[in-house]
Amino acid sequence: MKLIDLLKNSAQNEPQTTAVKSEETNLTYRQLLTYVNRTAEHLKSIAARKGANIAIILGNCPEFFIAFFAVSAADATVLPLSPAMTTYESLFFLKRADVSIILTNEKYSRLLLNDKNARKTKNLTIINIKYFRNSILQIRTEAEAQCPINKQTENVALMVHTSGTTGKPKLVMLTDSQLISNMFLYSSLMNFKQKNIVYCSLLLHHIYCICAQLLTHIYRTDTFIVRNKPFFIKEFINQVHDNNVTITAFVPYMAILLAEVKNQKKKLQSLKYVTLSGAKTPKATYETLTKKFPHINFINTYGMSEAGSRIAIAAPFPKNFPVESVGKPMPGVDVRIVDDNHNLLPPNTTGQIQVRSSGVAKGYYKQPKLTEKTIKNNWLNTGDIGKLDKKQNLFIIGRKKDIIISGANNVYPSEIEQILIEHPAVSQAVVVPKKDQRLQEIPVAFIVTKSHKNIETHELIAFCRKKLSTFKIPRLIKTIRKIPKLDTSKINRKKLKKKADNL
Repeated sequence: MKLIDLLKNSAQNEPQTTAVKSEETNLTYRQLLTYVNRTAEHLKSIAARKGANIAIILGNCPEFFIAFFAVSAADATVLPLSPAMTTYESLFFLKRADVSIILTNEKYSRLLLNDKNARKTKNLTIINIKYFRNSILQIRTEAEAQCPINKQTENVALMVHTSGTTGKPKLVMLTDSQLISNMFLYSSLMNFKQKNIVYCSLLLHHIYCICAQLLTHIYRTDTFIVRNKPFFIKEFINQVHDNNVTITAFVPYMAILLAEVKNQKKKLQSLKYVTLSGAKTPKATYETLTKKFPHINFINTYGMSEAGSRIAIAAPFPKNFPVESVGKPMPGVDVRIVDDNHNLLPPNTTGQIQVRSSGVAKGYYKQPKLTEKTIKNNWLNTGDIGKLDKKQNLFIIGRKKDIIISGANNVYPSEIEQILIEHPAVSQAVVVPKKDQRLQEIPVAFIVTKSHKNIETHELIAFCRKKLSTFKIPRLIKTIRKIPKLDTSKINRKKLKKKADNL
């Protein structure tokens, strides 16, 4: 079974159901499949087939859905990239992934065509794709070149780049069967009892959105609401109200923004599910959300690109799981906790999380040594630190590479961040290491305050002292207006580490 088959089955069963709704237009499942097939034929006419790597550089729009499934229908491999990238950034990934064809919009194609470095790239075909309100799909080839084939991706449906928070970005290769098996497990565990109206809060090119939303709800013949603009909480609330949205997916900063709104319960009455991932949502934020909006199921989840992508989930009844946990491993997904020598650890002992399932990725593109190091005997070394309790509830402590080594102590940034966010004046908090001659590293906190109000550092230090061991208390706390993010919506810790070292 291929990704395109999910759409084909839905279009056959419910052709008149609205698949995608945007500000400009509505597309039924029948129309969507028609345009997908037309685009796929265009791709095949320029030699797209198995082993052709095709980039999609589009925002949250109907064209993304058309392009994504068209690549699958052409039997090629898709690499989704953010349209917010500069041409310098996108060219890095295009070259690294040996991309031969780009599906994008007119604005971005012009940027590429005017870029001197892009013009030097010989084997690159650029195609504009635009869907008009009057049901006309325009596909125009702006630049055409040969379409080289890569044997390493002949059986790969999707390549996604990791966020690069801990080093050089990597390209994860996922097959149709890996993605579909993970999607089926997730969908069955969510146990949806109704048709859903899905609001795409996340960027469609993100693996979290592709698996938890795009594939899942295309398979279920649900309706997507898309807006090609940045996430604003007021806009989100209005869209939920206007379109009777039932489900969305958040990363932590979105959850924090929702927790801060007041008197919006009526506008959110239709919303039944909010899945939370990308990083662990702070405990204080989660408790505020469940208290403010008791009719909504806020579902903690845990996943990563290399796992294809869901690993654990607090579903279908999130209230049955500890607030601090990300639920239990999904059926068919094995999770274990090991020490640095890969020895199995007992319950409630902190160590590295390893995962084994049919969804684990094929590996990293053109990085066989890294693949061999990361996936051993079918077990994926996640690089995440966590623990399992006796009931198999999974708790995420942090990233192995994010650990702060302070003297003889290991400091987990997420633990300090949770405490800082409990302070009534703090909206967001990120803790990173700062180099120290005596202790090697010390924890430094960057915070965003609610309504950007001023707060004295000594007050926050005193607050932390009541709840944290001395070695965990931030030595410096810096108030900033905005937490820097990567294009995957994850925190750009690398940028904050540089800031910390200059304090």
